[in-house]
Amino acid sequence: MILKIETIDRVGITYDVIKAIFSKQLDIIQMEVKPQFIYLNIGIEMRDKAQLISVIKKVPGVLEVQTEVFLPSERSKQQMDTILKTMSEGILLVDDRNLIQLVNRAAEKMLKQTAVQLYGKHLSKIGVYYTDEGAVISKNFLIQTHPLQEGEVIILRDFKHIRSLIRSAKQSGAVYFEDILHHSSEMSSCMDMAKRIAKGDATVFIYGESGTGKEMFAKAIHYESERTDGPFIPINCAAIPELLLESELFGYEEGAFTGASRGGKKGLIEQAQHGTLFLDEIGELPLHLQAKLLRVLEERKVRKVGGRQSKEIDIRVIAATNRNPITLVKQKKFREDLYYRLHVLPIQIPSLRARKEDIPLLVETFVNRICARLGRSELKISPAAMHQLLNHHWPGNVRELQNVLERSIYLCEDDSEELREVMIQQMIHEKRLSCSDKRSLKEEMAKFEKQLLSEALLQYKTARKVAQALQISHTAILKKLRKYELNLPNR
Repeated sequence: MILKIETIDRVGITYDVIKAIFSKQLDIIQMEVKPQFIYLNIGIEMRDKAQLISVIKKVPGVLEVQTEVFLPSERSKQQMDTILKTMSEGILLVDDRNLIQLVNRAAEKMLKQTAVQLYGKHLSKIGVYYTDEGAVISKNFLIQTHPLQEGEVIILRDFKHIRSLIRSAKQSGAVYFEDILHHSSEMSSCMDMAKRIAKGDATVFIYGESGTGKEMFAKAIHYESERTDGPFIPINCAAIPELLLESELFGYEEGAFTGASRGGKKGLIEQAQHGTLFLDEIGELPLHLQAKLLRVLEERKVRKVGGRQSKEIDIRVIAATNRNPITLVKQKKFREDLYYRLHVLPIQIPSLRARKEDIPLLVETFVNRICARLGRSELKISPAAMHQLLNHHWPGNVRELQNVLERSIYLCEDDSEELREVMIQQMIHEKRLSCSDKRSLKEEMAKFEKQLLSEALLQYKTARKVAQALQISHTAILKKLRKYELNLPNR
């Protein structure tokens, strides 16, 4: 039991308090003294507390006696431990022989070793060295030192983290190769190729299924190239109606057509000046625009719709598709000459099912990001859930994985610490719409809404909990249950 004893300031009062405790034949395990306060750790059962406090209060000069959880030194240690645990910088305490005596959690993560493994190691064993001039250096970390009477405190800052802070301050939306998560050899080979390609300025053609991260690769190539200070201009050739695509790409002069803006408009090709133009879904570009794009690539000039003069451009073009361009060429849907003009530096991004060893890393990262965005504590992934994820075919690749995890976390109980299952089964059997489908968008939305409500009811049991999980009002949930003739499980 720890006691905090408040006293007047007089000589001998500490001795009198100790004498009173010894009179009860009790042991003092630990004692700390501060001006007008005595802290004692006494070996006594809590049931005898009142009797002991009564004895101490009879000592002349004692003002108050209270129980405490910690001694002052223990409280300071607890506070210091909390500070060290929450710091983002790595902290090492070394003795006068440069042997590690203490590390915080951030240092464990940076060095990829536990505190037990690091204890007693020499700094040189973790890549930290002293120069002849006494400076501390490392190729992996930015180092700061603070000398102590016997040893030093060493602060580690990860160069990668510093670079990412600089980059995020400089450019929002930028992507670098280190941002592309992977462990697999297939992805490493692809990354090595992309890094070499980034150093040049030739046209790049990226192949990959939908959801593999073609735009991320295009951005990384741009931001790791000498064009990093120029704009990155993306356009999805399949997302813009054909009637608007020409004016969006090439721009137009004032009066070029009915409804043209006064003063005309710069096209995306011109907006990419001194930067990179990313043409996603290039296989969907109409043939007559393919001819115009080919002329731009060959002449390095662009002419606006309705214009008479061409303007010189300095851009790098990165094209991407999830279709086989050779098949499109054979089907006369893609110009052969444009294909060879674009197909200078090809990159094939592997599908997620071809690099399943990357799934645990991607899952951990996505779950942490989604939980942070939702303001909930981090979730662990159960072995059963991970088994589901590893054994799914992933036709939608990384994008599908991210959507499955977000959906599952939304439907996970707020007080749960573990994601025990993932909402993947219905996605496996999900029927894709085709031209022969007769259902309208409204009907499809209603079908999806009913399915989502059914799943939520099975998990949350009550309408109020379902409303909280789906972030709509309780009244709205009740209306939707009546609309779809859904019943609560306990009814």
